[in-house]
Amino acid sequence: MTYLYLAAKFWRECIIVFLAFLLLICMFIQNHQAAEIKDQKQQHADYVTQQEIAAEKSKTQAAQQEQKWAEQITQAEQNYNAKIKQINADAIAAQSSANSLSKQLASAKQRLSTASRETSDEYCATLGNVFERSIEEYTKMARYADEHRANEERLSDAWP
Repeated sequence: MTYLYLAAKFWRECIIVFLAFLLLICMFIQNHQAAEIKDQKQQHADYVTQQEIAAEKSKTQAAQQEQKWAEQITQAEQNYNAKIKQINADAIAAQSSANSLSKQLASAKQRLSTASRETSDEYCATLGNVFERSIEEYTKMARYADEHRANEERLSDAWP
């Protein structure tokens, strides 16, 4: 009861003490929040720095990978060009062999004397034509197959 009497008698002082207490609490809360904001700003600055470093590292890695792929593509193109030259040389050699075989067949046609002249001429001419066409077709097919194989190798070599 005496506390109540004192509180009623000194009500202004009680309100001032209560408000001072609230002011202290508010100052404590404000100080705590200011410290948290400062910590958050520092964490944000650290995060931004880490992201910038990661971005630079990614750019460097991407440039290195791009360089590697460019070298790989260049090497594949060089291999392809060398194989195409080899294919063309092989095709020319095959054509030369085919021409030689055609000449041999033409000379064999002239030497065939045991059969009747008409029959042997017709046989040799037909045989020569068949062989010439077969050789031409096989040469084309071999060249196309070699080119196809070279294209496949170039694509597989160039693929990262």
